[in-house]
Amino acid sequence: MRTGLYFGWEGTAGNDAQALLGQVLDQVELGDHLGFDTCLFAEPQFEHGRMSVSVPEIIGAVAGTTHGIRLGSANRVIALQHPARVVENYAVLDQLTNGRIVCGVGVGQHESSFAAYDTPFDERFARFEEALDFMRQAWSYDAIAFNGEFTKFPRSAARLEQAFESEPYTKPYLLPWQRVGKPVNHLAITPRPLQLPYPPIWVDVTDPVTTTTAVQRGCAILPPAILSHDAVIDRYQRFGAALADAGRSAEEFERPLVRNVFVAASREAAISLAGEAFQALFRDHTAQGEFADPCSLEYLTEHHLILGDPDDVFDQLKTLQQKAGVNHVLCRMAPPGIAHLDVLASMRLFAGEVITRLRS
Repeated sequence: MRTGLYFGWEGTAGNDAQALLGQVLDQVELGDHLGFDTCLFAEPQFEHGRMSVSVPEIIGAVAGTTHGIRLGSANRVIALQHPARVVENYAVLDQLTNGRIVCGVGVGQHESSFAAYDTPFDERFARFEEALDFMRQAWSYDAIAFNGEFTKFPRSAARLEQAFESEPYTKPYLLPWQRVGKPVNHLAITPRPLQLPYPPIWVDVTDPVTTTTAVQRGCAILPPAILSHDAVIDRYQRFGAALADAGRSAEEFERPLVRNVFVAASREAAISLAGEAFQALFRDHTAQGEFADPCSLEYLTEHHLILGDPDDVFDQLKTLQQKAGVNHVLCRMAPPGIAHLDVLASMRLFAGEVITRLRS
């Protein structure tokens, strides 16, 4: 099983942004040194109580101080972005990181985010699916014309009767910079990603409807940290059934999930150091209308959190692996309220006594 780190931004609006981001960079750099496989960042957009963070800029900062860890977004709300810009961002980052990018995308759950961009909230699913189609096609062909409901690329693509057309090959083939002054009916987005055909796309499945979208487009799914263990198992059972109906197997895909994890010398110490911070995190989710279950520490430790000594954490992760079939766990270890040095200690203990056992 692969392992990774996850950073969300709940409860960070009043924090010292420079100090917080500095701690995040330190933790990712240590994660790279310790052998974590992946690090994903959430990307909230004008959500109450949360910093609005641009993931490409964070990845760019981290890329220069890390060497092996994969980097990416967990839930970039592509319905609020021009998809050509998203394609450019991830292609350049994939080149700069020598092919270490993961493209995690999401539909978006907050009306405030869509209101900020003057985008109708009830269009989010249609915009998400169209943007996802654009991204996959733009990365797969030399040049394209895309005539979608929300995106015309280039503007002359409105002439098309179909939604998409790749540029037909004619001699002599002209490279993009040789086309100045000529009619632009197709556009190429360069550079291309280093990974072929493009970076892995993981679809955030906070909403179960997006599981079908992921299967139809051949993408992996990413159950978020807010889901209970039982809900994660349910999402992967639905994913497996939908893949079987499509004649495919879950074994073809990386199967990640995000969990709230903290490791200490004993279960009591882990709960003492991290329990209150994770409880505050779920209270924040409740205030945002994202979470409706009890926020008692007893309930959360049974259904949502993985806190304990290395044996406890390993056993709980192995149980999830067996029941859900996951092969990659991304750990949120640093919600606001846990001291930076305690997070680093948890990471070291997890790397020294849990990662090696998960890989074996």
